[in-house]
Order: sequence, then structure tokens, then C-alpha cells
Amino acid sequence: MELSEEEFRRNGFDKFRAKCPRWVYKGREIWSHHQFPIFDGERVRVTIESFDSNWGGLEQRLYRQGVGLMIDKRLEVEGMRCRLLTIWPYPPPVEELRPPSFVKQLGLPPAEELHRIRYGSVHMEAGIRTRLCLWLDDPFCSVEVVGRTKDGHIHVWNVWNPGHWWRGVRGRTYGAGMIVEEIENGFRYYCNDGYPDEDFNDIVFRIERCEG
Repeated sequence: MELSEEEFRRNGFDKFRAKCPRWVYKGREIWSHHQFPIFDGERVRVTIESFDSNWGGLEQRLYRQGVGLMIDKRLEVEGMRCRLLTIWPYPPPVEELRPPSFVKQLGLPPAEELHRIRYGSVHMEAGIRTRLCLWLDDPFCSVEVVGRTKDGHIHVWNVWNPGHWWRGVRGRTYGAGMIVEEIENGFRYYCNDGYPDEDFNDIVFRIERCEG
């Protein structure tokens, strides 16, 4: 399926996103999300190579860029388990990680409780145990993740946060899409966030299978 520039300017990638996970725009194959193939118990290495977004030059606020990973059973990072993992190349925004009122009312753990692991700080998104956010001490360090799966893949996409954590994690809307490049032992992802530009440099990361 091919998307015209006029359609992109009007609706971003949303028209085709609902129909299929990939399409063609200006001769380039664009992915809404990508399925990284793995076998059960396999280790992969996630490395952020660059991140550069000022939301189309508006520069009104910080739009943090991150990596989104989801699996059917669970992901494991340094003994912590989840189904949805987001990885962020920033220090944790502690002041923003205060839980909404409904979290306290339900008696769930507060989201601002940070746990330290080798790569940085981890918290549960909105107190939900199956959703972990990892804030990296070194934005370009490689993070090893173990995938437990029946269907044999990790769903991969880029995520962002519009400068206030109570607005949550966003992804796969409007101008968001990825150019996926196959590399040795994995893939490299060139990503656009929700702003409808065409540079695909808001965050660039790679995922590789660990050897041995």
C-alpha cells in the first residue's frame, strides 16, 4: 500500500496504520510496529544510537523519545518481569512520576517508587506491574532482555512522552512510523514520533540477538 504526500500531510500515517503494519511512502517502506523474531528464552540486546526531537521545531517542551517492546508472555531485565517494557535514554523525571488519584484509591503501588538495576532506574507505569519503564544511566548503553514467548516474536515500536508523565506513554499515532533496516544478528530502527515530519531521526536504535 502506498501513501501520498497529500494524505500524509492531512492525516499522518493513521489511514494506513489501521489496515496494515507497513506501507510505502515516497518509495520507503514504513512500519507502524515490527515483529522481531525470537525463540523462547532468547536474549536480545537493545542499544539506542541517537535521539533528537524538538517536536518539529516547536521547541515548546521536551518530548522524550524511547523504545517500546511488548511480548505475549514476559520480558525479563535483570530479574524484573513485564509484558510491556519502555526504555528511555534520560534520568528518571522523579517529580513527574506521581501516581494519578485512581492508583491510590485502588491501593496499587505508587509509580514513583524507583528500583535500581545495573542499567539505571525502573518504575511501574501507573503502578501496573506488567508495564515497566527503564530510565538509563548511560543513554547509549546496551540493555540485555530475555524474551519468554509462545508466538515467537517481540513487538517493537518507538514511544514518546510529551514532557509531563501524567500524559503517559504515546506511540503509533499520526506521524509515527519506522524505517527498519536488517543488520547482522538483528535490525536497526529509524523512527519518527507523532509529529508529521519525514526525518526519521527522532530516535534510532538497534536490537541484536546475543550470541552464545
